[in-house]
Amino acid sequence: MKTPARKPVLIAWASKNGGTETLAQRLSEVLGKYPFAVELRNIKDVELTLLHQWRALIFGSPTYGAGDLHPAWDKPERVLRDFDLTGMPFAAFGTGASRYPTPHWAVDILENRLKNCGGVRLIPGLKMDTLIGLRVRDADPWAHDLAQALTDHQPA
Repeated sequence: MKTPARKPVLIAWASKNGGTETLAQRLSEVLGKYPFAVELRNIKDVELTLLHQWRALIFGSPTYGAGDLHPAWDKPERVLRDFDLTGMPFAAFGTGASRYPTPHWAVDILENRLKNCGGVRLIPGLKMDTLIGLRVRDADPWAHDLAQALTDHQPA
């Protein structure tokens, strides 16, 4: 077995009713089976000036209303606009209800923000539909694909 990477992967999330938090926990469990450390944190507990201390950024948010991020992401998303994350690997995940016209825009917002900062998207975002019931194990294939992308990614 390979030794774990020195820098852990950050999974940062925001959640109102617990769906995105539960999804973040499941992603952490699956990624934890691979040879890299994982840190799971609520976004309000992340010091944004220290983002380079992680190997990769995995950000999650439910989609609110007409396609907004969870309110806990408001300040971090604004702060990230001025960050240089050139070469930083990232992925995004989120929950939303398909009864709305833009059920997963939060994932797109996070991906676009990180890409605009120079980040490198590892795989397309995970978009889970809460209208049909959140089955977090349905995220396992995405988490395994993410783990493979993290393994294959060569730092810039």
